[in-house]
Amino acid sequence: MSSRSFLGFALGLSALLALDACSLNERARRASGVASAEPLGPRIDSPLGATPAAPAPDTGLPIVDGPTLLQKIKDSGHRGVVVNAWASWCDPCREELPMLARVAPQLAAVDVPLWLVSVDDPDGFAAARALLDSLHIELASFAAAPPLQDFKTALNPGWPGMIPVSFLFDSTGKLRYFWAGEVYEKELVPIVLGFAAGKHIDGVSDFGNAPGATHGPGHE
Repeated sequence: MSSRSFLGFALGLSALLALDACSLNERARRASGVASAEPLGPRIDSPLGATPAAPAPDTGLPIVDGPTLLQKIKDSGHRGVVVNAWASWCDPCREELPMLARVAPQLAAVDVPLWLVSVDDPDGFAAARALLDSLHIELASFAAAPPLQDFKTALNPGWPGMIPVSFLFDSTGKLRYFWAGEVYEKELVPIVLGFAAGKHIDGVSDFGNAPGATHGPGHE
């Protein structure tokens, strides 16, 4: 073998041995749990020093802000939606929930489903879900994203913040009726059925002023 051929053979053998050594080292790193270095620096989806976000607690209640809730109403395709705002610590709310669950099928029959929104603090969302489960209430339910002032303003700027309260929105997300306080079946169902029948029912029932007090178009 000529000296040139021998030199080429030696270089080729050295390259093969080097590649084999790299392969062995990589296998050793993987076996030990140590990742090989990125050849072009950190990947953009895993920046250096980034801390993975903690998963949101599973409360069983989708969290929505006001505009998102209104968009869900618009996208639902329903004639309208009754939204009830409540909290797990609110006694009148707890008393009202069974009635709402009882009349909900009647409202849904005229294409106006009833949705519940917990306005508990975030650490109370699990308690809200537990209360609904204990009452066997299976209505569509959400939790209001803080800050609550933004949520209240989006649903009704005239809502001072008392609970429970209920809202009737039409298919465009427009507020058609507002029940400012705990509502009874005889005060809720006729309004919703009238709305579904095409009657002009826009208004408010302000039970904070007087029980059953109403004002607005059609209530003079």
